[in-house]
Amino acid sequence: MIKIIKKLHETIKLLSFLLVLTLALGYILSSKQEVSAKTRVLSADLIQKSNSSYHNHLDYGSGVVYKVEIKKKVIVIHGSLNEGYGTESVSNIGIHTYRLSKNIKYVARGGEAPDQEFSKKDFKKYLNMNKDSGLGLVLEFKNFKVTKVAICS
Repeated sequence: MIKIIKKLHETIKLLSFLLVLTLALGYILSSKQEVSAKTRVLSADLIQKSNSSYHNHLDYGSGVVYKVEIKKKVIVIHGSLNEGYGTESVSNIGIHTYRLSKNIKYVARGGEAPDQEFSKKDFKKYLNMNKDSGLGLVLEFKNFKVTKVAICS
């Protein structure tokens, strides 16, 4: 009975996350007038390899991130990433390094509330608290550099 309840809880979390991503994608597609080839979004779920739902996410085609390192000029992502907010194009699992913009913003995002901005130090703490939460990690790029890192509910 406990296994069924845990499985149901994991399924509900996954469906909730997918609903949020679908709404976010709809908003982005309807509000953007022009998308440059230099502008893109990568996303994934924050799931540790030890989490029982880790392989479910992989099987579903979701990007998964199990470690994030934010350094002075780069962010290093361990896992796989989705192009945009969907599951159509997923990178291979591995280590992915991206350059950070000079004006990088670190935010928490949820619902219709405005983004909550963090310092780099505080964002690292927030990221550590949510590293196995199933929340979304979103990287926004402009001119081939990460301009925003968001943890999204």
